Formats: sequence, C-alpha cells, structure tokens
Amino acid sequence: MSDLELKSALSEMHAEIEKKMAVVTEKSEAKGAEYKQSIVDLDASIKSLKDEMTELAQKYSAPVEVIEAKSFGQLILESDSIKSFLSGQSTKGSVEIKNTIINSGHNTSTYDQMPGVVPGAFRRLTVMPTIMTGSSTSNSIEYSKESNWVNGAASQVEGNSKADSTLTFAEVVVPVRTIAHKLKVSKQALADSTFLSSYIEARLRHGVNNKVESQIINGDGTGVNLSGWLATGNNTVISPLLTVDYFGLANKLKMAVIANDYEPDFFYSNPADWGTAETTRRATGDNAFVAASGAVSYVNNGLTPMLWGLPVVLSNNVAAGTLICKSRDADMYASREGTVVEMFEQDEDNVGKNLVTVRAETRGAELVFTAAAICTGDITGITSPA
Repeated sequence: MSDLELKSALSEMHAEIEKKMAVVTEKSEAKGAEYKQSIVDLDASIKSLKDEMTELAQKYSAPVEVIEAKSFGQLILESDSIKSFLSGQSTKGSVEIKNTIINSGHNTSTYDQMPGVVPGAFRRLTVMPTIMTGSSTSNSIEYSKESNWVNGAASQVEGNSKADSTLTFAEVVVPVRTIAHKLKVSKQALADSTFLSSYIEARLRHGVNNKVESQIINGDGTGVNLSGWLATGNNTVISPLLTVDYFGLANKLKMAVIANDYEPDFFYSNPADWGTAETTRRATGDNAFVAASGAVSYVNNGLTPMLWGLPVVLSNNVAAGTLICKSRDADMYASREGTVVEMFEQDEDNVGKNLVTVRAETRGAELVFTAAAICTGDITGITSPA
C-alpha cells in the first residue's frame, strides 16, 4: 500500500471514530439531562414534602395531651373536688394506715418519706381462679337443681312396657349479697404522699376480694352471708379412720367425689396443715417422709404441690384442720357488680375534720349446685401411719 493510500485509510478511520464518539457524546448528554431532570424532580418533591410538614407542624403546634390510665387513687389526688381542699405540699412525715388514715404530723422530722408505700402483707387469693364464675343482672338468682334421679333403665322383654326412671327438680333462689368496707383518709395525708392513693385502692380492693373468697368457702348462708362450700347441706362430710393420716384422708375424699360420679379437680388446704403433712414421717420402720412415698409431686418449678394427681390449693381462708376435695362442676360464683372503689366528701363529719371517705364494695352470689361434688374431712386428731 502506498503512502497516499495509507493516509486515506487512516483518514477514513479517524472520521469513523469521530462519528462514533459524537454519537456516544450525544447519548451521554441525553442521559445526563435525564438524570439532571430526575434530580430536579426529586428536589421539587422534597421541597413539597417540607412545605407539607411545616404546614402540619404549624397546624398542630399546640401540645397534645397524652391520657394515661390512672388508678382510682390517682384520680382522688387529681380531682378538682379534692384539690380544692388540699393545702400544703410537705414531702416529709409518715403516714399510718388504720381505720382512719391521718398524717402523723412529724413534719419537723429528720426523716424524708421514702418513695412509695411499704406494704403490709397481702393474703394470696388462690381459690377464685379454680372455680367457675358467671354474672348476674338481678338482686337474686333463680335456677333449677336436680333433686332426685332414679335410673330405671333395664333390658326389656319384647312387647312389655318399658322401665320407668324418675327425675325431679327443685327451684332454688339465691340472693345476691354485698361485701363492702370503707376507711377515712385525711386530705393532708393524700397531699403529702402521691403514692398513698394507689396503695389505698389496692388495699381496699384486696380486702373485698379476700372476703369474697373466704365467704365462698366458709359462708354459712345465714343473714347476709353467702352460702359457701362448708354451709350445712352444701358438702359431703367424710369421716376418716383414726389411723389414716393427711394423705390417707385426701385419698378418701378424692375417691368419694369419684364415687359420686363427679371428676375431682382440686384439694384445698390450710398452708400450715400442708406444711405439717410435708414433714410427716412414718412412725415406725425407716422413719421416712410420707410425702416421699409417691403420693406427692410438684409442678410449676416446685411451686404447686400435687397430691394423688390433683393440685393442692393452699389458702389461709381454709380453716386449719379442714381438708376439701371438689369438682369444678360443684359450684359457681355469680358477680352482680365487680369490685368498685368510690370516694365521698360528704360523709358524717368529714368536712369538719378534713377527711375523705373511700369505700370499696362488690355484689355477688355463691351457687353450690351439688353437695356430692364437695367432699370435706377433718384432719384434727388423726395419727401418722405405721
């Protein structure tokens, strides 16, 4: 190839390269413009969003009130009717809780009141979760109760009259009872302790609920008492042999419930009685703990004792010396009104003494459907096994 031809070829190649570069540059500029336009659009969107946020901020610039769930005790402190009577905001002194709660008046004491209130003992309420519960809308509850059942079912001879069975019912009316109590609180005590009001509410509610639980077990049905498990006619008493210990009596009670065609669900015992049973040893032989013989086990990380396969519900509302085995089908507690806590300024001589009356009450009825599903025994005087 001559020099002239070579130059001509190089020139053509250079022209082609320039042409392709121009095309690439044109496309890049177009894409860049597209990118630039996207950025411009994004900036516009951001500006619009900022404008909207500014408008919202101005529109809702007023502070928003957050409403908290407050206890009744807190509502006492914050109510306008009580605030008008409260004076002074001393943070020193002690508060004594009795029938009437007053400030001790030791505002010159060198001790500052600790935050909160050091509580007294609250009895564990363990019985109510184990029974059926319902509700009522009346001041009495009426229901039909099976009073007699004779099963006459039998094999039949063809053509003969069929056997007769007997089933009768009794109408039962159970009145709704009220369980309540009250105490008086000085306005100075409420003002000086922001924690006292919540404690008062908890203590009063617990007091009512504890009494309900006690009445479910021990109410004798007379006067304004509930008709509880141990009321006459509401349970089946099982008499133990003198040589039967706590565990032997428990087994008799369980088998008695089964023999009455009910499913036993729980034992109920006083904690002191159970503690004695846990530490009972055989009178002779290896002197081993009776509880270790297999009748007793523990569930719920050792917190719930099991006796003969049934949970043992420990409650101080069960009198010492009494052991109960029952089915959940035996009874139901019907609530007419849940536990309500209310405050009154105008009560007796409150105004003259700067006091507020706080009352807690509930209404309900205990319905024992059948005595055959509640078997009880007295463990007093029975001896340890040989």
